[in-house]
Amino acid sequence: MPRPDVTPSVLDGHVAVEGCCNFRDAGGWTVADGAVMRTGMLYRADDPVRLTANGRATVDSLGLAAVIDVRQHAQFVRSPGFVGASQTFHRPLVDRVIDLDDPPKLNEPFDLTDIYEGMIERSRERLGEVLDIVAEHLATGPVLVHCAYGKDRTGIIIALIQAAIGVPEAALVTEYGRSDGPSRARFRRLVEDPLDDDPPLWKAPSFMFTAPEEAMAELARRAIVRHGSLQEWAASFPVAGTTIQRLRDGLLDAGADAGADLRPRSDSDRPEN
Repeated sequence: MPRPDVTPSVLDGHVAVEGCCNFRDAGGWTVADGAVMRTGMLYRADDPVRLTANGRATVDSLGLAAVIDVRQHAQFVRSPGFVGASQTFHRPLVDRVIDLDDPPKLNEPFDLTDIYEGMIERSRERLGEVLDIVAEHLATGPVLVHCAYGKDRTGIIIALIQAAIGVPEAALVTEYGRSDGPSRARFRRLVEDPLDDDPPLWKAPSFMFTAPEEAMAELARRAIVRHGSLQEWAASFPVAGTTIQRLRDGLLDAGADAGADLRPRSDSDRPEN
């Protein structure tokens, strides 16, 4: 299926998918050598639990070749996925389970960074597998990666993919920060209009449902200190020998013009559909 021109419905990468708050295109970034990360090839999202018929039609129009769902099993079974079972790859990451009755300190960006580092350490093999799946399916069409809010588990995966193909640190940080407004909007929706099977996340620290750029900036800084560069960080994961090159082949246009305003905008400018 040919991919549509999504430009009219895109704001800072966000695609208007009814029922989702944080569905967006991860492309458009310029790499150091002048290449540009293609749009219409790598999408990221929150989950499809509230997806409407109109939203599902929009997703169908993207012509996705594969969807990688990294939620835990209890989240995965809540509703039908974005696409059929034959195109869905459920690869749950080892997420930290938060005791909602006794939540940890979580009120500043570095608290999120610490959680991300723990998640990465527990999920290195699975993260490598996810990168392999993305690289394999880019050859046949666009790929979507998603979790529940589309900012934490998905944020790590997108950062790793972008690091692998040479997207600069500043862009990784901005890309992550674009989840802040949508994540806050989704949390408000859950509190104000909960579904019967929604978890009692209103008991959790509200900061858990934010995406401050400082959290990703610190994760990138720590990765560079340990590995020398973001590309070496991505290469440190157990991926197939061809995965990094396949990601570059599938996601980069050499010397193309980005052609989009990639400056972050205020939360009020971001859609809260």
